Amino acid sequence: MASFEELVSRYRDKIFARAFSMMRHEEEALDLSQDAWVKGWQRLAQFHGESSFITWMTRIVINLCLDQLRKQKRQRAESIEAMDEEGGGGIERRMPVINPNPTQGLERAELRERIDRALAQLSYEHRTVLVLHEFEELEYKEIAKQMKCSIGTVMSRLFYARRRMESLLAGLRRRNSE
Repeated sequence: MASFEELVSRYRDKIFARAFSMMRHEEEALDLSQDAWVKGWQRLAQFHGESSFITWMTRIVINLCLDQLRKQKRQRAESIEAMDEEGGGGIERRMPVINPNPTQGLERAELRERIDRALAQLSYEHRTVLVLHEFEELEYKEIAKQMKCSIGTVMSRLFYARRRMESLLAGLRRRNSE
């Protein structure tokens, strides 16, 4: 128990950071990182030392985050369908009207929100690879190990994720330069 507590205190910030980089929501990341530690404790017998402990725990938190993202995606789809069925006129009428002030520069919070929205439009695999490489600064080899795929697959996913992010954020760049 003492050894596990030592591991938790040593790596809890890193596990939280990984969850936050994927979820982009502090409370959700905190819940998921805590769930990862509980799951790690419950499955400690399954850790055979084939990778480092932090790699094993990172894989657990990534899987929990991906599960949560899938669940949220399903809930959003069901919610949109329900709104469309009950709504008369579709979802467009319920969407908030956003009127940006063209005279003000983009604030950091607004930029982060746009990047988050763009990240949310990526597939789970592309988003995970992009976050792990660009934000967590992991090497292809480590990403491949965590995602259980080849380095070539990581490189391909990263290429397409960057390309998609570029197209999603292209409008932002044009508006910012005007």
